[in-house]
Amino acid sequence: MSTIITYLLILFLGLFGLFIIVELVFSRAVKRFIIQAAILLVVIVVLKVTTGFPASRVPFGGVAPIVAIGIMFVCTLIGIAGHYFYYMKGKFVWRTFLKPLVISPIVLLPLIGSVKGTSDLEPIQMISFGVLAFQNGFFWKEVFEHAKSKI
Repeated sequence: MSTIITYLLILFLGLFGLFIIVELVFSRAVKRFIIQAAILLVVIVVLKVTTGFPASRVPFGGVAPIVAIGIMFVCTLIGIAGHYFYYMKGKFVWRTFLKPLVISPIVLLPLIGSVKGTSDLEPIQMISFGVLAFQNGFFWKEVFEHAKSKI
């Protein structure tokens, strides 16, 4: 992973940890906190074992184009926000809106491996990556819920 992506991932993992602590304080849902904290810990351990996180390295010897990753990141954030507003019942709550946004780098990681190691991406490729990133952001919750129901 590039250095910027590594720092962003650390930042967003930390923000997610902060959000689950704030949620614990306000809701007193200890069981939910333990589950979310365990999942966060598992994500960090898996990243450490598979990539050496937080050590920065470039996959496949190439340099990932930062503009493409930035566009995909923004599209993922828009997808997650779109999901929130599409399924919103009742009034808008900042805490429930921001919480899924901080996991966006985790949703984005599989797409980053799809970007070529060069910076000569065609516009149609960038559009495709943007749409795919939006889709991953929009459907992040359904994937987690279906995985949870099978466990």
